[in-house]
Amino acid sequence: MRQRRHLAVGIAQAHEWQGVIMGRMLALDVGEARIGVAVSDATGLLASPYTTIYVTRDETKTWDAIVRIIEEAEIEGLVVGLPISLDGQIHAQGERIMAFVERMKPWVSLPITFWDERLSTVEAERLRAQQGRGKGRSHNAGGRGRPQAKRRRQGHEIDALAASVILQEYLDAQRSS
Repeated sequence: MRQRRHLAVGIAQAHEWQGVIMGRMLALDVGEARIGVAVSDATGLLASPYTTIYVTRDETKTWDAIVRIIEEAEIEGLVVGLPISLDGQIHAQGERIMAFVERMKPWVSLPITFWDERLSTVEAERLRAQQGRGKGRSHNAGGRGRPQAKRRRQGHEIDALAASVILQEYLDAQRSS
């Protein structure tokens, strides 16, 4: 896996992120329709896809879902994927994610940091294909079904897997620093 860099735009205070945070971490891959969620194990070594939250007009439902996961999984800190362009700039999607985090802060009293999520969805799709779940394979009986439902399920899986890619790269970087 390629090395990602911690972003200077992280909103956690520097003293909160010195060394490796022990405990479970949560990663969010924020999109317009869905938020991929991943969690780490308690040792901070392994990230796993957890779930996908569907975004609604009522952000209170989104915050409630995130808080519920934080409480259930006993999360110690959050990592939020931030898309940085190849030229190192934060554009419209990144600004939307930063605004999302600002609106989320009153609901979440944990350290939050941004992590470069460049190409995390591409990596998630590659991992999914390696697992034998690539495009063109049917996951329903008889190979028939509604293509729209299949695309929705694939998007759901990719979002959570992309969040786990972001979190794993963050965890690996923390261990190596």
